[in-house]
Amino acid sequence: MSQNLPVEPPAGANVVTLARPAATADKVTLLGGHLSRRLGQLKRWRDELAAAITAYQHWIEQQGLTDGEEDLRVYELVSALQSDKLTVALAAEFSRGKSELLNAIFFADLKQRLLPSGSGRTTMCPTELRFDENEQPCVRLLPIETRKTNISISEYKRTPIHWTTIHLLKPDFGTEVREAFHEITRTKKVHVREAQDLGLYDPTKARRSEDPAPIEDMIEIPVWRYAVVNYPSPLLRQGLVVVDTPGLNALGMEPELTLNTLPSAQALIFMLAADTGVTRSDMEVWTYCTAGRKRAHQIVVLNKMDTLWDELQDEMTITANVMRQVIEVSRVLGIDKSQVFPLSAQKGLLAKVKGDHPLLERSGLPMLERRLADEMVPARHAILRDRIVTEIGGRIESSRALLESRLAETDKQLVELKQLGGKNLDAIQKMVAHVREEKQKYDREIEGFNLTRTVLTEQAGILMGHMNLKSVDALIAQTRSAMQESWTTGGLQRGMGAFFEGSAQRLKRVESESEQ
Repeated sequence: MSQNLPVEPPAGANVVTLARPAATADKVTLLGGHLSRRLGQLKRWRDELAAAITAYQHWIEQQGLTDGEEDLRVYELVSALQSDKLTVALAAEFSRGKSELLNAIFFADLKQRLLPSGSGRTTMCPTELRFDENEQPCVRLLPIETRKTNISISEYKRTPIHWTTIHLLKPDFGTEVREAFHEITRTKKVHVREAQDLGLYDPTKARRSEDPAPIEDMIEIPVWRYAVVNYPSPLLRQGLVVVDTPGLNALGMEPELTLNTLPSAQALIFMLAADTGVTRSDMEVWTYCTAGRKRAHQIVVLNKMDTLWDELQDEMTITANVMRQVIEVSRVLGIDKSQVFPLSAQKGLLAKVKGDHPLLERSGLPMLERRLADEMVPARHAILRDRIVTEIGGRIESSRALLESRLAETDKQLVELKQLGGKNLDAIQKMVAHVREEKQKYDREIEGFNLTRTVLTEQAGILMGHMNLKSVDALIAQTRSAMQESWTTGGLQRGMGAFFEGSAQRLKRVESESEQ
């Protein structure tokens, strides 16, 4: 009797559980829980770090240690931390399932497809998924006619007047959002000369077999050159940015993608189809995308693995077929087997919509989310940390040296004060006793002074009474009356004598009181 032998997966390969889903389904988290947690941790770290650097700058200003150029660098660094994004780029030939993978990771909570997904070409222009709290949810579209200018897409992003904006008034409802997203798939027919002016058609080059031949000098081109989707998805809220490219034609006609966007992304997800393997066009896209990138940050998704789920084969045979595909893809692309992830984006989306946990695990989607979280987030953390050390590390060391110098001087003065306090304790006590004696003496003198002042006040009253003008006026009036009544010289003399005698007596009393 023949027996199926177990097939051991090669070391380092990503093993997907291929057990058929059970009849009962557990409720699953609609978004990648591990990826969401790691992104949330990174965002909190960035926010706390920006707050700490801002507080440090305020301290610098309070201490009068400002420097115009260094202050500007600090403020720019804080602004960069607050607006930092973590970018993931998706690249593949058309009809490899990029849009379906985005639906499964970001939009499964709405329980429907938002991004257009189907056979043939769907996404006709590069699409950037992000969320900016300073803008309303919307889809911004850059017309294809802007290719006639020498202005780059990055420059156009700073001039919103050139963009067509579709506002998403109800982003929680799928119908409106889905209709807005379908704008990305729009095409139009133009004359060949118009397509040549836009750089979308080169008659001198051999045409790709997938492209239809021009009929009556007309050719179909995308309506839009670039799309920016500002959508409040939980993962996008935490600073994740996803760039979806529409295939080889778009990569070739937008050099900015291959020279700037893709190389600067923190992770590149390259998608293949399990039913086709690595085709010639796939290799061309791979060459475009991986130029100048580190292999460690490249992830290859072998999508549509559900096509290998043959109900007539046992699980071991299916696992062996999947592993053979993984090994072949890694060999052709020249990467490690651990960088190839077999999955089914369509089954992953279906599992999240229906809450089917076994199907979700079998789809392989959680394994990809964990890989993105465990490699992409720490790598971004390290980049930001190194930049901060480079930008303001020297200034912080100078501030630390200044604080240590001030602390050392303060400690020195404190030691001196403690030493002086021990030596002069007896002198301080004697000084306190002397001050107390002086105060008691002063209090006694104040008491004597108050008594003397009372006596002096009484005597001054008596003295002033003798010199009272009213009493002098009375004496003068009395003398005048006596002289007027006298008709002889003797009488006048007696009146005058009485006046002078009275005045002499007053003066004697004044003299006596003054001597006292």
